[in-house]
Order: sequence, then C-alpha cells, then structure tokens
Amino acid sequence: MNKTAYVAVTLLLACFATGCEQHAITHVEEGILVQQIEVTGELVSADTVSMMPPAIRRVWQYQIKQLAPEGSEVSKGTVVARLDTSELTQRLSVSEANLAATRQDITTSKLRNAKRLEELKLDLAEAKMNFEKAERKFNLSDETVALIEKEKYQRDAVIAKDRVALIKQKVSLESQGARQRQAMLEGDEQKFAAEVSALQQGIASMTLKAPRAGMVVYGTDPQGNKIKEGQSVFAGDAVLSIPNLANMQVNMTIPEVEAQRVKLGQAIKIRLDANPERVFRGKITELGAVFRNKNQDVPLVVFDAVASIDDPDSELMRPGMTAKIVIDIAKEEPSLLLAAEAVSFVAGQAYVERPSLFGSTKQPITLGEIGGERVSVREGLALGDEVLLP
Repeated sequence: MNKTAYVAVTLLLACFATGCEQHAITHVEEGILVQQIEVTGELVSADTVSMMPPAIRRVWQYQIKQLAPEGSEVSKGTVVARLDTSELTQRLSVSEANLAATRQDITTSKLRNAKRLEELKLDLAEAKMNFEKAERKFNLSDETVALIEKEKYQRDAVIAKDRVALIKQKVSLESQGARQRQAMLEGDEQKFAAEVSALQQGIASMTLKAPRAGMVVYGTDPQGNKIKEGQSVFAGDAVLSIPNLANMQVNMTIPEVEAQRVKLGQAIKIRLDANPERVFRGKITELGAVFRNKNQDVPLVVFDAVASIDDPDSELMRPGMTAKIVIDIAKEEPSLLLAAEAVSFVAGQAYVERPSLFGSTKQPITLGEIGGERVSVREGLALGDEVLLP
C-alpha cells in the first residue's frame, strides 16, 4: 500500500469513528471588539413646558377641579386645567368688604374732621372777639373806675387771650390728628386694594391655559401615579406638561459597575416596549455625576444618563414610554476576535475545538473582553486559525 492510499484509508477510518459529522468552521480575526450593556429607560421630551399651580400668598395646597384629557392636542391659550378657587373667593369677599368699609371710613372721617375743625374755628373767632372786648374794656378804664374793677378787667383780658391761644393749639392738634387719621385710613385702603387685586389675579391664574400648542401629558405625584381630577397638589408640583414630540430623548439608569465603560457620545439602540420590533438609534449626551439607590426595594447603586434619539417618531413616541436600551461599547485597540459560540467552558477553563486529521482537538485559550457575539482572545490562538463551531 502506497502512502496516498494509506492516508485515504486513515481518513476513512477517522470518518467512521466520528460519524462523519460536518462542522462549520470559523476563523480567528483581528478587529475592534464591540460590547453591549443592556439597561432600561423612559422617553421624555427635551423641550417640555411644565404647568404648575400659581404662587399665591398663604396658599400651599391646591385641589384640581378639571383637567383636559391626557393625550389631547390643544392650541395655545386653551384651558387645560382649573384649580379650586373657593378659599380664594372667600378671602376676596373679606378683603373687598374691608376695602369698602375703609373707603367709607375715609369719607366719614373727612366729614367729621371738617366739622370738628369748623367748630374749633368758630370757637376761635368767638374767643378772639371776647379777648378784644376784654382788652378794650381794660384800656378804656380811667381814674373813675375803681381799682378793683380795673384789675378785674385786666384778668378778664388775660383769660380771654389764653383762651385764644388754647383754641389755636386745639386747631393745630386737630389738623395734625386729622392728617394722621387720614393717612392711616389711606394706608389701609392701599393694603386692602392690593389684597383685592392680588386675589383677583390669583383666582384668574387658577385657570391654567396652554402656553403653546401641543399634547397634554399629566404630571405624577410623589408615588409616581398620574395626577387626576379631585387630587390635591402642592406649590411647585407639575400638574401637567406640554412636550415637544419632535425633540424626544431617553432617560436611563446605568449600574454603578458599568460607570467606567459608559462614556459621552457612545451609540445606543432603543426598542420601545410598546413596539419592540422597531429599532431607534441615538447617542449618550449626558452622564449623571451622582450615584444613588435605584429604589427602596432594590438596593442597586445606579447613576442617571440621557441619550438623544436620531430620528424620533412623533406619531409613535410619547413621554413616559418605557424602553430597552443597548449601549455599544467598542474597545479602542484591535485584538484577536472569535465567535462567542465557538467557546466552551470546563471547570472555568475556556477552550475551543480545532479541526485535526482525526476529527478535532480541544485547545485551551485565555479570553479577554467578552462582547455580545464575539470575544477577544489573549492566548492560545493566532490570527487566521480555524475553529469549529458547534
């Protein structure tokens, strides 16, 4: 038997021994390993106008009386929400009553002050006349008038003069007091008028109107539930918002362990839970600097990130939709790459099946980074080596 025949027989025997199985073959290649991180996210608009209760003095809690249907399209100026105004209306009634009473007091006070001053002026005129009469009597008295009578005329003149000075002082004090009382009443009038104006404006502002055209999206309470009619909200809470659906982005939470691998500008693939067949693409635009617990029930430490969406679908996408996000992470330097399905593990040791003359042999290898479909090989294989696929 010559050498060629011997090899043919040997191969035939090997074929029978292995069952002549046909295995696909892959090759070790050089390239950039792409890894993936899978996270969850939520769609939001990058341009959203939030509508909150107005800031009104002594009001911290607001009850929602009416809401436009969520998802409805509204034009600018359309009423989208009404808040309860009963408390403000009661306060307005009290302030209006105080304002009316104060204005009446001002009118009454002016009349009373004028009457009092007029009375004092008459008293002053009378006192001056009495003084002039007493002074004339004293000046006209001569030697024929008894001394005691003359002294009496002199005392009467002094008393009359003092009375003139006293009434003048009363006029001055009354005028000053009238001005002060008037100023106080006018101050009260300004205060109550300001209260009435502020309450009227506050009542008007409890009707929320759309600042622009768009779609109505309800806000959420601290428990994450959608706000509804009859519910109470606090100052600073978003009752609803009007997002720009043409400028959507996705907010996501990323585990702390992936912090070193996630960077700005990395490409992502987005699949909406409501439409998982369609894939959208985008890039990471913001990375949060603060780590936090995901929630009270899951003590997983995460950080927040934001990604843009290249071609958002305003007909399909709505704020609040959940999505599955895949972040593509590419190594900066090329390495030897192999199909991940070609690698098996025994007791933690990675190995591959290499084709051989009598079938296949196990080849231990050392792996580097592991991607979704391919892995990098550090040791055990060379560029171009053939490896069997299962």
